[in-house]
Amino acid sequence: MKKKILATSMLVMMFLLIGNCLFAQTQNEKPFSVKVTGKGEPILFIPGLTCSGTVWDETIAKYSKNYECHVLTLAGYAGQAPIEKPPYLDAYKNAIIQYIKDKKLDNVILVGHSIGGFLALRIATEMQQHLKKAIIVDALPFYAGLMNPNAKDGFDEDAAKKSFAQFEKMDYKAIKAGQLNTAKFLCADSTKWDMIATWGATSDRQTMAYSMYEMLGNDIRQKIADIKIPVLVMAAFAPVAQYPTFTKDYVLSSYKQQYEQCKSCVVKATDSSKHFIMYDSPAWYFNEIDTFIK
Repeated sequence: MKKKILATSMLVMMFLLIGNCLFAQTQNEKPFSVKVTGKGEPILFIPGLTCSGTVWDETIAKYSKNYECHVLTLAGYAGQAPIEKPPYLDAYKNAIIQYIKDKKLDNVILVGHSIGGFLALRIATEMQQHLKKAIIVDALPFYAGLMNPNAKDGFDEDAAKKSFAQFEKMDYKAIKAGQLNTAKFLCADSTKWDMIATWGATSDRQTMAYSMYEMLGNDIRQKIADIKIPVLVMAAFAPVAQYPTFTKDYVLSSYKQQYEQCKSCVVKATDSSKHFIMYDSPAWYFNEIDTFIK
């Protein structure tokens, strides 16, 4: 009898231990995966909406020779398991700040593209230590304001829900086709279209919809006045028939206006690239980064 009680107690203890371990893993789980390569001062790379960290492969090949490159892929994007529920951008931002602290990284150069650039701006407004510089690749403190000057601050949950519902109706083939059209619109380099579309098609649909509207509804144009580190902003412009008013002068002036409150921000623009500047204008892109980080 005593042996049975002892065996039962041990089983209960084992289940409790396993349960506690699983709970600890869930609690400590970061909302991104990280790949670290190279040695030197740290550069932390944050990709854009739906993109894998491999969007930075060519960049990492160049800079990992002299820097320690921390390349993120955000949860829910490009086949990564999603986090449980929104808000997604707050979860990413808070976890990246904690990652920098936990790893005791200093003199960090933040590099972000699109939503990753928006996250880098938010991090730089809150984190006054550990950061050295930031590089923002085609991102704005209030993207909705570029498309609509009358846009208001605030998350539009109904729009996010509708977008998610539309994604939910689509099978893989349909969503891949839609993402391919988006890739063609955002990237001039045709060799990258299928890869970008696959990232989108394998992304979690709620994460896609909600994180996009979280960015669109978050106006941080005044908050970026708190940024103290030097910031390079790379703006992309390529003539698009659907938007004839989006001339180079309009895009550049709009970017400068949005970044007006950030006194340490410098805006540069290229007219030979769409949104994926690292693919469309690599020579210009690398030259601007080299000059900025020296």
